[in-house]
Amino acid sequence: MSKEKLGYSENNYLPLNNAIDESIRAQRAKSSWQYAKVFALVLFSIGLLALLLAWAYNIFKKPNPELVKTLKQMEQKIEQSENIDKPQEKLVEGQIVKYNSTTLKFNNFQKNGYTITTRYRYDATKDLLEGKRPEKTSCYIERDNIVFELDNPVDEAQQKTLRILGLTENQARSYQKFCSYNN
Repeated sequence: MSKEKLGYSENNYLPLNNAIDESIRAQRAKSSWQYAKVFALVLFSIGLLALLLAWAYNIFKKPNPELVKTLKQMEQKIEQSENIDKPQEKLVEGQIVKYNSTTLKFNNFQKNGYTITTRYRYDATKDLLEGKRPEKTSCYIERDNIVFELDNPVDEAQQKTLRILGLTENQARSYQKFCSYNN
C-alpha cells in the first residue's frame, strides 16, 4: 500500500467572519434607528393632531362675541317685527278697547317758506318695512302750523286756509309738483 500523505491547510476566516458580523450588527442598528425615527414621528404627529383637535374644539365651543352680538340683534329684530302689528288693547271702565293702528310716512320739501309734505298711509308697519304700496297717499302745504290739503276739494274752510297762507288756489296747486308722488 502506498502511503499517501494527506495534507490540508488551515485558513483563518475569523477576521472575515468578524467583519461580516459587524456589518450585520451595523445594518440592524441602522434599521432600528430608522424604525425608532418613524415611530417618534408617528407619535409626534398624533400629539400634534390631538393638540389641533383640542384647539378646534375649544374654538367651536367658545362663543364668538361678534356672532353672539349678531344673533341677539337678529332675535330683537324678529321680536320687534312680531310685536309691531299686534293690536293694542286697554281696559277702560271695565270694557276692553281695541285700537286700530296705521303707519304714516312723511316726505318733506321746503320752498319759499312753505313745507310741502307727502303723506303715505299704510295699514300696518309691516307693509312699510316690506316695501308694499301705501293704502293712501296725500299731499299738503304747511306754514306756521296752518295746513292746506292739496288733495281735498277747495271748500270754504280751505279758502280761509289759503287766505291765511297768503296763496291763491292756483299758487297752491303749483306746489303740488313738489310732492314726491306723481299725479
